[in-house]
Amino acid sequence: MRKITHNYGDIPDDIYTKAYSPLGKHLWRIFKEFGYQKILDMVEASPDYMYPELKERLDQTINTAKAIFDGKLPNPEKVVSYFLFPPVVSIRGDLNQGTMKLLFGESTDVTFIVINDYSREIFFLLNCHQEDGIPVDWWLVHPSDDFLDRRHMKLGIKLRKIPQKVAGLNKIGQALMSLLKDVRNERTPQWAQSAYQAGIVYGSAMANVLCERSSFEAFSFLWDGLNHKYYNLPDFWFCFTPWPPMIKNFLMLGRKQFGLKLNGLSLQHQLYVQGLEETAISWLTEHFSEVYNLVFKRQIDEGIPRPIDTLECQLPDLAKKSTYDNQDFEWKYKDPSKFIKLLDLGLTYEQIWKGVLLDVNHETTEEVTRSNLLSIGLGIHTEVIK
Repeated sequence: MRKITHNYGDIPDDIYTKAYSPLGKHLWRIFKEFGYQKILDMVEASPDYMYPELKERLDQTINTAKAIFDGKLPNPEKVVSYFLFPPVVSIRGDLNQGTMKLLFGESTDVTFIVINDYSREIFFLLNCHQEDGIPVDWWLVHPSDDFLDRRHMKLGIKLRKIPQKVAGLNKIGQALMSLLKDVRNERTPQWAQSAYQAGIVYGSAMANVLCERSSFEAFSFLWDGLNHKYYNLPDFWFCFTPWPPMIKNFLMLGRKQFGLKLNGLSLQHQLYVQGLEETAISWLTEHFSEVYNLVFKRQIDEGIPRPIDTLECQLPDLAKKSTYDNQDFEWKYKDPSKFIKLLDLGLTYEQIWKGVLLDVNHETTEEVTRSNLLSIGLGIHTEVIK
């Protein structure tokens, strides 16, 4: 086994989100093993993979919602797809419409502004639209799109450069809101009166949650990125402008209750082991097989934290300077020996990568067995087990 030599001080100081790194446990693992250059290499290589991956994920989300709405997909309570805002966390088919209306309203667009941590340029834009809580449309502005080279009327700088000149994610969102809303109105004039929000996110935060397989861990991570003051960090890792009122209220409850609320609304507290699309598997195994083995396969081999493990986990105390001085960045779980090992339930990697819904919640303390399997798959490609 190769010796791990990289520590916090090895992260270049010009990485704007350096101080956030220990909160992104999957990227942190990549960095510790391979150094920060590996992360930069993945960012540089990602544009070719970005569109087919998003298309596979978002089209599936829209098609699943339509099939459920039309009554063509039985057992929607055992069918899971992705949120539209953001498309990195999971939601059950029977809960999708009600939860999205509760959190975001009747008719809404959200444009995600994704920022490169190293260059502090806008990396890409992703716009998603819902009607009556149902996902219906999306579009992408690719990193190479000429749109990002337009100049801001008031600031006089290229749009992609705005994060370099405007301090704070909220202010970046505010600087872009009117222009992005105009683009929305040009592309989809039928929704010109719909509510509009921007989600501003650093690429490292997005990449880390995309690595996460546990639905409970993914929702809890959202609390971390939205609560910079709790961790004594200078700004959000990601945020909304303006804030969805319900989400802002949930943030005040603390990490544990936030995770419980969103998992309850989205999955009725059941654990979903998020799959990995074929596009992602092909890209990773062809270009970054060492990351595929280190991050994705190892999560399965070491086991998925039970919901109770996630909710009671102690994260690094980044509010203390001594945490950085002593490199005390361990995520402390109560009993990792009780993590859920899906391979021991008779599942293969191929099945696990399709996604697995378990009859396991935050009150589950007994051993998880094959009898806890509810379904395998994602969206319209779900196989119901029981």
